[in-house]
Amino acid sequence: MEPSGGSLLLQGIRSSPFLSHLSSPSVYVPGVLACSSHVEKGDVVAVSVAVEQPGTDGGWGVGITRGTVLQGQQTDPYHFERNALYIGQGATMMSRAGIFRASGGIAVDMNNRVFKLPSFHDVLEGEIFLQNLPSIVTAHALDPQQDERILDMCAAPGGKTTAIAILMKDQGEVIAVDRSHNKVMDIQKLAAEMGLHCITTYKLDALKAVCRSNESNDMTTPSCRKDTEGVTLQSSDSPRLQMEKNQCSTEAFAADFACQENVINGEGNQSTYTSKADIRKNIRRMRNGPGRNQGMGGRVEKSKGFSPNSFDRVLLDAPCSALGLRPRLFAGEETIESLRNHARYQRRMFDQAVQLVRPGGVIVYSTCTINPGENEALVRYALDTYKFLSLASQHPRAGGPGLVGCFQFSDGYTEEWLRPGEEELVQRFDPSSPLDTIGFFIAKFNVGPKDA
Repeated sequence: MEPSGGSLLLQGIRSSPFLSHLSSPSVYVPGVLACSSHVEKGDVVAVSVAVEQPGTDGGWGVGITRGTVLQGQQTDPYHFERNALYIGQGATMMSRAGIFRASGGIAVDMNNRVFKLPSFHDVLEGEIFLQNLPSIVTAHALDPQQDERILDMCAAPGGKTTAIAILMKDQGEVIAVDRSHNKVMDIQKLAAEMGLHCITTYKLDALKAVCRSNESNDMTTPSCRKDTEGVTLQSSDSPRLQMEKNQCSTEAFAADFACQENVINGEGNQSTYTSKADIRKNIRRMRNGPGRNQGMGGRVEKSKGFSPNSFDRVLLDAPCSALGLRPRLFAGEETIESLRNHARYQRRMFDQAVQLVRPGGVIVYSTCTINPGENEALVRYALDTYKFLSLASQHPRAGGPGLVGCFQFSDGYTEEWLRPGEEELVQRFDPSSPLDTIGFFIAKFNVGPKDA
């Protein structure tokens, strides 16, 4: 019998392991696809999960869009078509209007669950680190060797950093940098939990990763200048088994959102004006964490950059539009211009990576987006700009080929992608493919003699 409050439909699933997330005590706002009408805060609702179905185009979907009204009865003509899986009951934390106006928060407190499997969050801390398959492949594609010096340019939260250190058997040096104080602290904490000693962390903007020539004449120093604000070396026991969880950070060119309504106390019928300055501030807070004064405490060492040609391998897991993350429901919509801004930002970071890697070294570029402007177009830019770079084969190979061709925008700009023969040298992970991963992209470059 259906609870008096109605029913909710959550985002689609294809495999039972995802139920470990669904069986958590809370259902979050972005995960709600549909809801019965007239649901108010405090109502008891039935919660179901839409099972994704293969489409005629080869993709997957649930045949429903976020915000749809559910009748919740078998008389609903789409009741069986949705093929939903009932997972329990809970109390709504906000009204239906609030759920579909808010960009975040808890929608339902689950108090009667069918599945009792707990979340894997914080389970076996230090023993297991959840990670997406493409992120694991990225670390292996870099092929780090013992006693090498490796730079992870946008390292937070540290999943790939620690994977690299483990592949090196904790022998050598892995430099992990991020522009956020608290994110650097997160990397330190994870490295300590995993018992890895070869990881050194710095607070550093990847756009300023190369030090200016007038700051140092010593081309062998780890960094041109450091503010002695603390020690970042980790200490713990031996390396542990690692599985993976990828978090793709948002980039500094986040588009300014228009002024929008805020839901107060979960009620959709109350709103307040939010200035663009406040919106930008909130975007920065979400990207960089709560800030040093509100953070977890501790100090991190700052760096003013590194000498050119001072790393054997460089990983640039670039900030991106994150269009490959699944599920992905936007608090604000990406535009063509914002996507092109992401690409410009990534090119500037890649320019830094090219300067930092030594001749004969390796650069691996990766993103968690399916936007070719941030993936294949970056590869085209790299190969056309730096003639000493060449695409390298990757092992293991789990993803599909890249996109060949080009795209012309309405303003006349033509975005060049891969050329025939290059598509098999990159890995593109399609979230709709049978492999069932997040959307991801990996390109590996060999660095030849730079004076050529």
